[in-house]
Amino acid sequence: MRATRIMIVGGPGAGKSWLALRLSRRLGIPVYCVDDAVHDETGTLRSNPDIDGTVRSWALKPQWIIEGGNSRTYADRARRATVVVLMKPPRWRRVYRVAVRDGLRFSLLYWSWKYDAVFGRKDEALLASAGEGVTTCIIRTDKDAAEWVSRMSRAA
Repeated sequence: MRATRIMIVGGPGAGKSWLALRLSRRLGIPVYCVDDAVHDETGTLRSNPDIDGTVRSWALKPQWIIEGGNSRTYADRARRATVVVLMKPPRWRRVYRVAVRDGLRFSLLYWSWKYDAVFGRKDEALLASAGEGVTTCIIRTDKDAAEWVSRMSRAA
């Protein structure tokens, strides 16, 4: 398997950034975080067309690890991905991680809790629709993540 374009999705606190950074170090592939496309340098929210255009431009590069949501661009990324990963630890763990990382901000905790009901089906459909030759993986535990990084490193 040739992991040159890796798409990582999952709810807030799932471990997407953690996984992307580990893979980047091991494989020497640049990481792009969808959250970075959402706000400009001053913290102003970008328009949907600007966000989508940025993420789509990343997906056109020869090598990438793109981590994050923005289901509007799932198809663009999935079409070029060689690997698609769904980070899906238990909901309580994701909410706990968000609380530790971002504090007790109700809106973030609420969306961490509601993620599966709102976006879970899109994430599952993404994996189900992966093309022939695309490696897919669901990571549910920290142990799964560590083992998967190790396997990917050996395969490179």
